[in-house]
Amino acid sequence: WLDDSIFLQPKDVILKAMNIASANNKRRLSYVVGILKNWENESLLTVEEIDSYHENQKSGPKHRQSTESHPAGRAIPSGFELDLTAGED
Repeated sequence: WLDDSIFLQPKDVILKAMNIASANNKRRLSYVVGILKNWENESLLTVEEIDSYHENQKSGPKHRQSTESHPAGRAIPSGFELDLTAGED
């Protein structure tokens, strides 16, 4: 990763990935490599770009919806009766 990456500051970027892994209590090199690959895929080449990207991710809109205000599926019409034997002879 030091010699064959697209990062402009490979040492600093690798150390940042290791710090993130450590903060998440992940002790495998594969986790760090996954972080680095994600950053490469996003074309984040410096620590500053990575920090800015993560700040924008935190401040972005939340994608989770409350199931109370938006129930899944369609509303069942009033008066509907479920007949599990319908269509059977």
